[in-house]
Amino acid sequence: MITTAPALFLRRLSAVRRRLLAATIVCAVGLLLAAGVSAAPTAENASPAWTPTGWSGGGYYFSAAFHPTRDGVLFLGMDVAGVAKSTDHGKTFRMVNTGLIDYSMYSLAVDVQNPDIAYAVTEAGLHKSTDGGESWTFVPNTGRKDLRITAERFRSVRAVASDPTDSNIVYAASPGGKVYKSTDGALTWRVVYQKGGVGSSAGVRVQFGKVNDAYFGGFWSPLKFPEGIAPADATGIGFTLKGDRSLPERTFLTLRTATGAVYRSRNIHEIFADDHLRDVVFTAADFEIDAEFAKKSPDKAAAASKTPDWSTVNRMDLSRVSAPDEMSALRLSRVFFVAKDPKGGTLTHTVRDFGREKQVQSYGNIRLGEPPVGTVYSVAVSRKNPSRVIAATEDNGLILSEDKGETWRALATPAKAAIGAFDEINDAVIYGAFWGDGVWKSTDNGVTWAKITKGLGAKFSVREVVVSPVNSKDVYLIGAEGWGGGFYYSNDAGATWTRSVAVKVDHQVDPTLPGEGAKVPLSAPTNLTLNPLNPRQLFISANWRPCFSDDGGRTWEERVKGADITVQTDIRFSGDRTYVSAMDEGTLVSEDQGKTWRQLWPLKYEGELSGHNWRLAVTPINGVDRIIATASPWTGKNSVVIVISEDGGKTFKTTTAGLPTYQIKANTMWGRGYPRALAVDPTNPRVVYLGIDGDPSDGQSGGGLFKSQDGGYTWKQLPNQPGSRRMYYGLAIDPTNSQRLIWGACNEKGGVYISEDGGDSWSYSLTQDKWIFNVHATAGGTLYAGGANLWRSTDHGKTWTALTKLTGRSVVGIEVDPRDPRTMWISAVTWDNSSNGGVYKTTDGGVTWTDFTGTLMHRKPQVLRFNPKTNELWSGQTAMHKIQQ
Repeated sequence: MITTAPALFLRRLSAVRRRLLAATIVCAVGLLLAAGVSAAPTAENASPAWTPTGWSGGGYYFSAAFHPTRDGVLFLGMDVAGVAKSTDHGKTFRMVNTGLIDYSMYSLAVDVQNPDIAYAVTEAGLHKSTDGGESWTFVPNTGRKDLRITAERFRSVRAVASDPTDSNIVYAASPGGKVYKSTDGALTWRVVYQKGGVGSSAGVRVQFGKVNDAYFGGFWSPLKFPEGIAPADATGIGFTLKGDRSLPERTFLTLRTATGAVYRSRNIHEIFADDHLRDVVFTAADFEIDAEFAKKSPDKAAAASKTPDWSTVNRMDLSRVSAPDEMSALRLSRVFFVAKDPKGGTLTHTVRDFGREKQVQSYGNIRLGEPPVGTVYSVAVSRKNPSRVIAATEDNGLILSEDKGETWRALATPAKAAIGAFDEINDAVIYGAFWGDGVWKSTDNGVTWAKITKGLGAKFSVREVVVSPVNSKDVYLIGAEGWGGGFYYSNDAGATWTRSVAVKVDHQVDPTLPGEGAKVPLSAPTNLTLNPLNPRQLFISANWRPCFSDDGGRTWEERVKGADITVQTDIRFSGDRTYVSAMDEGTLVSEDQGKTWRQLWPLKYEGELSGHNWRLAVTPINGVDRIIATASPWTGKNSVVIVISEDGGKTFKTTTAGLPTYQIKANTMWGRGYPRALAVDPTNPRVVYLGIDGDPSDGQSGGGLFKSQDGGYTWKQLPNQPGSRRMYYGLAIDPTNSQRLIWGACNEKGGVYISEDGGDSWSYSLTQDKWIFNVHATAGGTLYAGGANLWRSTDHGKTWTALTKLTGRSVVGIEVDPRDPRTMWISAVTWDNSSNGGVYKTTDGGVTWTDFTGTLMHRKPQVLRFNPKTNELWSGQTAMHKIQQ
């Protein structure tokens, strides 16, 4: 609808590299602080009750499942925010993340026989609920490093299914290319399907082609002639190998000798043709002096024997010449020399055993090792006949079991399958979704298949197909064309399809982009779920606006209230107004303490504006709020845009004057420079500072600190910069001296830098912590810095004291009660999708701390702001909440 692929990738950050290459998923643990944590419950912090206060929508919803026996109960999975549950057909949701160790929710399922059992599958593994999805328990050994019973982004459609007659039997589709089965309610698992079987990885696999753009590629290995063989007895060289039934254009074996001679074989491309493991032998008749060698060293070539002296061969090269996008593969078990057997016949003498030593040197268009394992996208069980189980694989099409998963047969379908679906009325009918190959149907239990795409777009990629359990003629499917989405329904069992994509928007619940109109197109659908108790009711999880239909898909309306997936980047208060900036969604305002929200910008998709809003500055001037927001558009020519409103958001202007117009790449946090820091001089609102992360490179000036002296309309990069420009939220001005700037930086030269002259010069202040994500200056001049610990300075940055002792977390959110600076709140987070995080509070200046996380359904806020007028603490990052103090 409005989101580009790069934007969505960055939108789902959840941390510095899972977009931040998150690897360690751990359960939330206690925060170890310098003076200790108060673990005993108190009247205030036993279970602090936070209230959801954000709007809804605006993110990527990846999974959905209606409850099979409780009408109106619906679960919705969010890619960075866990699970939301509805009891009124999606009219309202509430987040139910208690017990989740990870928030990347990509598959959901509810048990038919036992309505209290539900499954939630994340990138960290499988979770099970026994109380109707109110709380979850992680199933041990299901993570990526163990069994990999996970659901992963774009590698899973329906990753778990249970037997409708026996809750103990559960099946899981793994991105690792396996189907698992449990017979004890998901406690233990065994593999019941794995493509290739045992032994497929014996020896070394060499893939020629489809790696890069080179026409030529090969590998080489040193060789040593075996001892105990008379040179005169040697008759050839050979391989134990198997091919892949391909026939590349040209393939050559080159031999180098200790005397410096080089020999090249004839075209031996036939070695790929047979896919059975066998011995292939080459004799002297297969070789001649290499032409290139003869050209470069004619004298040596003339003196060399016409065929190889096997005893002097010390290196072999096997190479292929063919089109770069044509692939051939060999699996090599060994290299051997052939010699006469004194007793008659010949013997082979192994000189390289690739089963023991797989290492070889390669060059050109080559990949060594096993091919990437094709995922199993989904698994489904027939309700009518639970012995029938169907799974969809990435490289083996649909596979069917008719004995509860014990044996499988591959069906004659396209190789890349998204999902299979049973017709529960007619046993012989099966449907399959095959991405770009469309939707197919079998009427003979999977023996033969026919493509049924009449009415579908030519480039439409089908992700899921669903059959009505009460009327076999009603079939539904979802898919996408790029970021655009599609829903189709058929009332003639797939013979023809009708498109229905207009979604009625609920701007009160999801106030973003009001200028798009009352109806918008469906965007990138991910799951289609049908209410078994009322099969005309359908729900789609999708990008931005999940939607519900009460008439079999003819009409759709957005339903997402309470399923807050927004990534808030800043929260500011002015009078009765609350302003919030967010990734992807822009800047919004609430005038009733978060009950309702109104979008300020962008009001519709604009290439030079739509994207991430990062930081806000709100300054009341003569009773009117002056607002500045920093933004990085998804598209357009400008990488940084400043949005300014002089009238409280009624109108706004954008400016890029003096700012970088190219994508900053060098030494950035998330692959490009973002304007994540903003500070206004408390004595002069026309003086504004802006922080953009990234170093100079390729003749460009990079990011760092920029200054405006006209309220943000024009900017100049300061000539002298802090020692590191890689930064997050780390910029503040000391209210007691507006010439004192505080800069928090990350990486090798990270820490805190202080300027006493408005940025003209800098001193390296805090050197003990190299990853400072945020800084804060109180009204009294006390400085705080959040990194591996919370640090405090009471002498303007000359010395620092650590107030915490964290392990494996980072302090990002920092807030101080302006009425009582001894009261503070911090958030401690990890940079992954795990739930390992929390909010902590002190009322004695950091001597002791209490866990203040309470009922937060997302335990890792990065923004904490206190509103003294309402005495409320607000938290944001994913799912915004507030709590009365």
